[in-house]
Amino acid sequence: MTDCKPVIVAGSRFGQFYAAGIVQQPGYCLHAILGRGSERSHALAQRLGVPFLDSIAAIPADVRLACVAVGGAARGEQGVELACALMERGMDVVVEHPLLSHELQALLRESVRWGHRCLLNTFYLHLPAVAQFIALVQRLGRSGRVRHIDVACSVQMGVASLDIVGSALEGLSPWSVQVLPDAGECMRAAVLVLSRTPVRLQVLNELDATDDGRMAMLMRFVVTTDHGVLSLSSPFGPLIWTPAMALPIADPSGVYPLGGETGRSGELPPVMQIWHADAVSWSDVHSKLWPYAAGASLSVLSDALECERSNQRSLDVALVWQRIAEGIGFPQSPSVVPQPRTLHELVGDLV
Repeated sequence: MTDCKPVIVAGSRFGQFYAAGIVQQPGYCLHAILGRGSERSHALAQRLGVPFLDSIAAIPADVRLACVAVGGAARGEQGVELACALMERGMDVVVEHPLLSHELQALLRESVRWGHRCLLNTFYLHLPAVAQFIALVQRLGRSGRVRHIDVACSVQMGVASLDIVGSALEGLSPWSVQVLPDAGECMRAAVLVLSRTPVRLQVLNELDATDDGRMAMLMRFVVTTDHGVLSLSSPFGPLIWTPAMALPIADPSGVYPLGGETGRSGELPPVMQIWHADAVSWSDVHSKLWPYAAGASLSVLSDALECERSNQRSLDVALVWQRIAEGIGFPQSPSVVPQPRTLHELVGDLV
């Protein structure tokens, strides 16, 4: 394809989803895997039919895009340094989240210095269910109807969850954070005000040191409005609308319509699923949804205004999360390593 933009992927663990996403993204093509020479990196390049490169110097001069799925200082990795070196070589770069606040600031300074774009990708923002949730909250917010937001997430999803809230509220400033006292439980809580909206955040502050990808939960959101509650149960859906309680309409003598007569509000369902994807398995998430979310970041990178807006929100998110992380303390090791199970496997036959 003559109009195909070649892209390098650095990192072969989560980078696998970026590589798969680029393959599926129109207008882009995967050029190579960049790594240190691990068996996994070589195997990924071989499976996708692209070269493996072990140095930045080996990248052809006409390749101007890179996705860096390598962790930052919090994970003991050098993703920021690698992204800076790629920009110095003349490339625009997508960097997988999370990064510490000072790392992101340094990265964006280097972006200005070298005159190349850099996007911190919080990833979950691009999932279809999350995008629909954000659009609905924005519409509710513009009409002044968002009163409160409840967020619950694993500690690994803290940055992504705040970014979703920030996008839905169209900004985080002005903001404030109050971490509540530790009650000796696995869940830590904070009370926030983000963009003048009260937010309660609960964080499952547990982390398996051997595999930070194991989580008992990802994230969920509950938005209280004047006329009902909008809930996103997971980043994959469904979206639920629970309208305000409909009161029965009494006749002139004060008797309710117990015989089945209904008025307009009486015909309204008490719970409405307003958006759902087709039934998905974790296999679908890994092979379709996560690659889609990774590949979609390239479209944001290509839009200068949207890239700048996203990075500004990421700077605010990083500062807010830093304050929260300082307050909740270092994550504990989970008492049980989380494993995916059906409810039937845990409790037997369902009633």
